[in-house]
Parts: sequence; C-alpha cells; structure tokens
Amino acid sequence: MASDDKVRQQLINALSAALDDLEQVANPEERYRRASWLVDQLAEAITAAGKLRGRAAVALRDEEELSLAHLGERLGLSKARAADIVRDTTRASAARPAQTQRPVVAVIVTAPEGVLAIRRTDGNPPWTFPGGEIEPGETPAVAGRREVKEETGLDIVTGRVLGKRIHPQTGRQVIYLAARPARHAEPRSVFVNDERAVDEVRWLTRSEVDDLMPDAYDAVRAYLDRDHRRHAG
Repeated sequence: MASDDKVRQQLINALSAALDDLEQVANPEERYRRASWLVDQLAEAITAAGKLRGRAAVALRDEEELSLAHLGERLGLSKARAADIVRDTTRASAARPAQTQRPVVAVIVTAPEGVLAIRRTDGNPPWTFPGGEIEPGETPAVAGRREVKEETGLDIVTGRVLGKRIHPQTGRQVIYLAARPARHAEPRSVFVNDERAVDEVRWLTRSEVDDLMPDAYDAVRAYLDRDHRRHAG
C-alpha cells in the first residue's frame, strides 16, 4: 500500500508541475498548443486505464465466479455500475477485429467411438470441437494437444490441418486440425477436465454432429464422412 501511495503522489506531483509550467507560458497560442497536448495525453491515459479497470473487473468476476451484486460490493460500486463496466468491457472485446486476436485451433479427434466434442459453458457455440487460442510460441499442433488434454483429459496425436476459416458465430480465425487418441490413451475415459469452460464431453456419431453443430465447417464434414466410412469398413 505504501508503494501505491508513492506512485499516486508522484503522478499528482507530475500533473501539478505540468500545469504550473503551462501557466508560465506567456504566448497564448503556445500555451494553447501545450495545453491541448496535455489534454490529449490525459485522455489517452484515461481511456487506457478505463480498459484496464474493466478487464480487471471481468477477471475478478470470472476467477471468483461472483454475481454482479457481489462484484459491486468487492469494488465498492453499485450492482448497476458493476454491470455497466462488465457489459462495456465485454462489448469492446467482442468488437475487436478478428485479425488482432490470436487464432484458435479446433481439434477433430476421431476414433471408433466417434468424434470428440464438448458442450461449452458459455454457449458460444453450444457444441464444438475441443480447442482454444494458440498461445505465443505455439504451433497449432502443440496448442491442440494442450487444449484437448486441458478440456477432456485425453492425450492425442495430431495430424494434418483440414482447413482454416473465420468462424460465422465468433468471428475468430479457426484452424481445424485432425487428430486421434494416443496409443496409450483410453478414449472412453474422457471427462470434463475444465469445469469453468466445459459442461459436457461426448463422443458424437456422424449424424449427431449434423444435429448439434449445424454450422460445422464443410472441410470437417467431408473429413468426418471419410473417417466414418473407414471405421464402418
């Protein structure tokens, strides 16, 4: 807390000094230009701090699974104000152009049991293939193995990239990656390994994919058709 107080005082002193310097500028035009620059810098700082505050509030809500009322209590805000901050932050994140967001890998794990799928807690989309954001320094294969393990507990062996697209619901770039269970893995032992993101893990039949994932990528559908015929044969 002492460190926080020191930083606050340094910021107050810097702003006071800048305003004092402006008062000493004799030329009105020059004073106006310098004051405008200071206003612009402060506006940018306020915007950046507001975004940081919003992301921190959303992170606190998600990490501790707080209701808006409890979030407001923790932050010293009303429930309505907490809801405003969360809503504005979520909207800003959703509006961020897809090209500035990290690509997502979707892993198409097939086995005699079917194709592995998860039901998401956020419902966006309700049913999907396991996967997630590709972290900096990861390849799609590394990210795919990590995400499937984190979400379903299954060790996999990755194969080829089936295709790429911008997802019609999320607006994110998705890389679709073929995979199969690792030789030592037991496919029937899959389970919900990440309860915050996943509600259910299932092996789906080919027809269930069509029923539960009507927007499934055409390249994935074609791959599943070939895989279904191979396992049936």
